[in-house]
Amino acid sequence: MCNGVADQQHLPMREVNWVRLLLGSLVSLGLLAVTGCGARGLVNSASSSSSSIPVPAASSLSPSASAGEISNTNTISVSAGSTTAGVNVTVSPATSTENATSLGTMAAGFASNTGVIVHQASTSTIVLFGAGLSGGMSVTISGPQDIGVNNVHSVQAKDGTPGVAFDAVIGSSTALGARTVYLKATNNDITAFTGGLEVQP
Repeated sequence: MCNGVADQQHLPMREVNWVRLLLGSLVSLGLLAVTGCGARGLVNSASSSSSSIPVPAASSLSPSASAGEISNTNTISVSAGSTTAGVNVTVSPATSTENATSLGTMAAGFASNTGVIVHQASTSTIVLFGAGLSGGMSVTISGPQDIGVNNVHSVQAKDGTPGVAFDAVIGSSTALGARTVYLKATNNDITAFTGGLEVQP
């Protein structure tokens, strides 16, 4: 009888421990889920105004007019949903043939429509190919004026496509990121290869 009483007393205690363990685990998981969601920024947008979001530094998407190469003297300001009085804008079909379609390096021996990667503290001969391109064009690179352009000259692809080549001098402190290469013809026509020159360490 003593053994029977002892067994009956231990059985309910095991069940109680099991229930406590189960409830403790569920509460712990619930707290982890709530804490995890809060830490990932799942908050009401009205109360998120106190969060600190870094603002990217301003950069020039196109060369500055101070470079003397690209400028616009006919600026017209317009606003969405409104009309601008006294202005008649006519867009004529393009008459120029300049069109940069591929960019590469002379060292690689080819150019593509995706551009190239260049590295800080180096000099690379950059080539661009496309209709109407020639060494008589001026070359400007977007962003900070921290990439030197020298030795602009005409080149030709193996398939006969005309092109322009230049030496890009990239300093050790040149800003990282993608740059656009602008080519300006003597008749002021401009073509660009957007983001085709990416500076990496």
